[in-house]
Amino acid sequence: MSDNGKNQEMLEQLKGTDDKRKSKKQTNGDGHVLTPAEIKRQELFDEKEKEILAKGYKRKDIITTVLKANFVGILLTLPFVFLVVGGFVLKNGFFNIDSAINENPVMYFVKLAIIMVATGLLAVVHEKIHGWFWTIGAENGSKDIEFGFQKETLTPYCTCKSPLTKKMYILGSMMPMTILGVVLGIVSIFVGSWVVLAIAVLQIIGGSGDILITSMLLRYDTKDKDVILIDHPTKIGLVAFEKDKETAPKTEG
Repeated sequence: MSDNGKNQEMLEQLKGTDDKRKSKKQTNGDGHVLTPAEIKRQELFDEKEKEILAKGYKRKDIITTVLKANFVGILLTLPFVFLVVGGFVLKNGFFNIDSAINENPVMYFVKLAIIMVATGLLAVVHEKIHGWFWTIGAENGSKDIEFGFQKETLTPYCTCKSPLTKKMYILGSMMPMTILGVVLGIVSIFVGSWVVLAIAVLQIIGGSGDILITSMLLRYDTKDKDVILIDHPTKIGLVAFEKDKETAPKTEG
């Protein structure tokens, strides 16, 4: 089947989804029941997809699962964790938990509480940073950025509803982990605070999904292709629409 035939078939499938959505609960294919916000994003995405496919683009999903993000993604964060922790130990020595508890047990548990509260608050800041940087490349600026909270995983999220370039998508994906994790980890080395170090390490690990998607996107070959990247409306990752670049006709003479 030709690419045009495949695109037409996909367009027909998209047209047939509207009635199904009205008759039963919608899921994203992984068992997750879509929220009203996700349904609205899916409908908006479907409209954009129809327009893009009609122009001759082909769809390619660059997505992952929560399980893979939590396993493979965390493995990808470990070099950054080792770098920060190693630098801290070289400059400040190892942290002795027993000594800290015996010296001032109340303050020790206060500091643990500070770490937990800071981690929760910075999870929100993490998503805000995604939005701030994606705003730079979004078609309508901050109007294309949507923030929300997923009850199933008890986590906030950020998504961009308009196309982004590969560089801008990667920039927006990696900046939260870079700022709240790596940079904060470097700060902890110089101030000698194990509390700041612990917060930084948790923020680096919290970027596991981001670094996994970024690694997948970096491996995605865009050479000689026109590519449109859009955040997936209901899953972890994005959708790439691609077609070969049109070459200018050669002129004689």
